[in-house]
Amino acid sequence: MKKFLLSFLLTASVISVFSQDLPCVIDYKINNGGGNCPDLNGLSATGSVTLSFDGAISANNLPVIVSVIDLSDNQVVGAVSFGPGTLNNNGTVSYCYYLGPNNTNNLSGHNAHFRFTIAYNVNNQLVPCGSQSPLPVNFRSFTASRSNSAVAIKWTTASESNNLGFEIQRLIGSGNWQTVSFVSTQASGGNSGADITYTFTDQNAIKAVSQYRIKQVDIDLRAKFSEIRAVRGLGQMAKIIVFPNPSISGNKINVVFDETDGTRDLSLIDMNGRAVKQWKSITNNNLQIENLTPGLYNLRIIIRETGEQAIEKIVVNKN
Repeated sequence: MKKFLLSFLLTASVISVFSQDLPCVIDYKINNGGGNCPDLNGLSATGSVTLSFDGAISANNLPVIVSVIDLSDNQVVGAVSFGPGTLNNNGTVSYCYYLGPNNTNNLSGHNAHFRFTIAYNVNNQLVPCGSQSPLPVNFRSFTASRSNSAVAIKWTTASESNNLGFEIQRLIGSGNWQTVSFVSTQASGGNSGADITYTFTDQNAIKAVSQYRIKQVDIDLRAKFSEIRAVRGLGQMAKIIVFPNPSISGNKINVVFDETDGTRDLSLIDMNGRAVKQWKSITNNNLQIENLTPGLYNLRIIIRETGEQAIEKIVVNKN
């Protein structure tokens, strides 16, 4: 694994400019248990990982997983290897993964919050994902907050290059992302090296949780997505909202924090008092929890700046 990582870094360092963007990972799902995965070098599969991306994946050039970072301590997950990817009909790519015989943990262990680093084979060289030219826009900040029936959306760019503008998108429940509005760039000719702040007010009287993201579009009509921000529904007064709750085993559970500022440490504790998942230094105002077995859980939230604590009960039912 170390040799492979070193090879990747040396190869990537000599890459200069490519004309196309290479899709990056925006989400993942882990299924433990070998299933239909074949053995690899005498090892049985521990499980599978399915990645989704911010662009279309070519069947002729599937990305390889270079490394996995455990975000609870920013350490590389060692002794793990991945089989070749399989492109699914919905555009995701699935990989079987294997752990050595002396490592009985899996990727849905106690601190299951990961970042997957991927790369592509370009001219027989491994190239990291993302734009192979300078990013068209660097976001400095992005917030969304509710006041009665209106949601105030605010974002600041640190720099812009060939930028056309920003498409504001909203997601309600388990539906599809919808475009709310388009905001043109304030940068002269689409280029700026100074901070520029944008604001937009969305008249949103929906009683369910809403999620927002910014789709940045450059002059060549290429696009990048911001992080996602979530706001409570109209009439939802709780500072912390968990939905769906109760949930169904295997489904995602969403946690929304009303405050947009602050750093949080979270622990998910089962009825035996065991911390089954932990997250450190969370600054986003939304979090997704996956792969929970049926049962009752307590989600403990600690705000670092104030020491304030909160407990939210989570119920996971069987399918």
